[in-house]
Amino acid sequence: MGAKPQETTTTTTQKLTVWQKALSRDEDWKKDELREVVFWLVEAFSAALGLSFGILGLHGLPCFIIFFASVVAVPSVYCSSFLGIDEQDYGGKMEILGDSVGAGAATFVLAWVGLYTVLYG
Repeated sequence: MGAKPQETTTTTTQKLTVWQKALSRDEDWKKDELREVVFWLVEAFSAALGLSFGILGLHGLPCFIIFFASVVAVPSVYCSSFLGIDEQDYGGKMEILGDSVGAGAATFVLAWVGLYTVLYG
């Protein structure tokens, strides 16, 4: 009888959200998107590290040294190893970190001192 209509497949490229891109490899990044993801990565890491130090009852300068060393290392490893991007294409490590180190330090200290005071104060 009648011929079957020919199926046409259209490939639509779905635009990924920033957070979907953050969990995917080999995506194209805009500088502002990358800085936003790194900012929230640093915030989450700072809160987790501060809570951990507070629970363990750690205090003193070594905690700050560990925090600042790791807050630079974690986003760097995330960008280069997981996302597979070259930091120099986005202005270097400090350009990507931007304001996140200061905000992360505030979050770290608040979580650390707050929980330490509640548990041991």
